[in-house]
Amino acid sequence: MDAVRGARYLDARRTSQDGARDRTGVRDMTATEKRDRDVAVAEKAAKAAQAAFETGETAAAAGPPGDDDLGRHIRDARVQRGLTLEALAKATGLSRSYLSNVEHNKNSPTISTLRTILDALGVTLSQLFRTVEGERHAVTRPDQRVVIARTGNDAVRYELLNPNPHGRLESMIMEVAPGASSGGHPHTHAGEEVGLILSGELDYWVDGVHYALREGDAVSFDATLPHRYANPGNVPSVSVWTVTPPSF
Repeated sequence: MDAVRGARYLDARRTSQDGARDRTGVRDMTATEKRDRDVAVAEKAAKAAQAAFETGETAAAAGPPGDDDLGRHIRDARVQRGLTLEALAKATGLSRSYLSNVEHNKNSPTISTLRTILDALGVTLSQLFRTVEGERHAVTRPDQRVVIARTGNDAVRYELLNPNPHGRLESMIMEVAPGASSGGHPHTHAGEEVGLILSGELDYWVDGVHYALREGDAVSFDATLPHRYANPGNVPSVSVWTVTPPSF
C-alpha cells in the first residue's frame, strides 16, 4: 500500500513538474514573440524614418485648394509627356511609390523636391497650372493666384503673382509659419532671385553665409548658389520674391 501511494506521489510530482515546465515554456515563448514583435516594429519605424530623411518629405493630410490641385497637375503633365511613374522615378531619383503618393496628394513635396519633379517634366510651376496654350493675364486677382502649400497646415505657402507660362520672370508671395523652413538641404537652380521682407523675420543662407532678414530688408543672389531659409520668429514671415528665369 505504501509502495502504491509512493508511486502515485512520484507520478503526481512528475506531472506537476512537467506542467510547470510547460507553463514556463509558454511564458518564455510569449516573451520571445513579444521581443520579436518589438524588434519588427522598431525596424519598420527606422525604415520609415530613413525614407522620410532621404526624401525630406512629410506626409500631408488634405490641404488647401492649391495643394489638392498640385498632384493632379503633376499627373496630367506626366501623362501628357507619355511618361510612366517608373520613368519619372528614374529621372528624379525618387521612388515610384513616393511619386504616386504625391500625385494622389498623400505626400506634400518640399520645395527642392518639387523643383526636381518639375525639371524632370520640363515645366515651370506656372506652365504646370496653365495648360491653355497662349493664355496670358495682365492682371491677376487675389482669387486667381496659383497657391502652393508645402503641407496641409500651410507651414510654407506660395502664391504666384504672375502665373504666365511664357513669361521671363516669376513673382510670388511667400509666407513661412513660425519655426518652418525650406528643409535642411539647400537647393539650387538657374537664374537670379530678389526677395523683400514685408513682415516678420527670415533667416536666409546663401552659399553657407547666414543673413538675418527683418521687415524692409531685401536680399538678392545668384540662384545657382545653394540657398535655404527658416523662420526663427514667433509670427509668420511674409515676403515677395522675383525669380528670373521662372524656375518654380
